[in-house]
Amino acid sequence: MSITKSFGYSFVIYLAQVPGLFSAAYLNEKIGRKATIVSYMAVGAVSALALSAVHTNEAVMIAGACLSFAMNGTYAGVYAYTAEIFPTAIRTTGAGFASAVGRVGAIASPIIVGYLFPIVGFGSVFGLTTAVLGAGALAVMILGPRTKGLSLEAIVAEEFQ
Repeated sequence: MSITKSFGYSFVIYLAQVPGLFSAAYLNEKIGRKATIVSYMAVGAVSALALSAVHTNEAVMIAGACLSFAMNGTYAGVYAYTAEIFPTAIRTTGAGFASAVGRVGAIASPIIVGYLFPIVGFGSVFGLTTAVLGAGALAVMILGPRTKGLSLEAIVAEEFQ
């Protein structure tokens, strides 16, 4: 593949982030942040699973665009949701800590992938990505408090009953 073609594929993958963000912003208000996060993480897991199994450049681009769409959509929910689930007294600390942990993950992930890729291959790397996204979706679904239609005070009161 030429460098020009690879840049074109990358452009399509990155372009998919825009509708991911806007669609999730809309769904955050319609179905709630928790449901949006879980849904987009599930789409991300399916997209990563597809990436683990495809064999053509075009299929990689399509699955990569779907994953990019889903991950940016997930972030649209996460930033709002994170700020909602901490009590007022520690809200900025909690949201800041959660953001810092996410950034550590963003730094560590490419390092881990770079280490694992020559050992386990392309498919297994995205198989692992599928597992992580699936576990994240389940964790939010099971452990995440419901916030739709609730005031910040009601969310905290419900969470700490």
